[in-house]
Amino acid sequence: MSKSALLKIGQSKTVARKIASQVSLGELQRAIQNLQAAQVFLAKQAEKKADAQRAQKIKKAMSLLDRMGLKPEDLGGTSKSSGKSKTKARTPRKVAAKYRITVDGITTEWSGRGRMPVVFREAMGKRGSIDSYLI
Repeated sequence: MSKSALLKIGQSKTVARKIASQVSLGELQRAIQNLQAAQVFLAKQAEKKADAQRAQKIKKAMSLLDRMGLKPEDLGGTSKSSGKSKTKARTPRKVAAKYRITVDGITTEWSGRGRMPVVFREAMGKRGSIDSYLI
């Protein structure tokens, strides 16, 4: 099978079905097994290559440190910024109540932030000042 045929199978289910219909089920299963084996082989090969590149980079860094007269331990803990933000995600805090009113046995508290509760608005209409409800 050519590379272009394999790429067409990978890009279109319709093309894959058309080509698969031309072979027996056993041949198709063997082809799938072989492709999966090839995938595993290539993944291991890529991992080995990445490990080799990493080892080469470490060797180069160690050489640079040696030329500068430094040891790897000298690098630890000296950086002010490690690239990651050290600020915590801000979580909203519950604000303590500043005003309290009891109407018909129901106590309502309000922090003074956000919209004023209806109970306070109605009481303000009668009394005129919110200061009388301070806690």
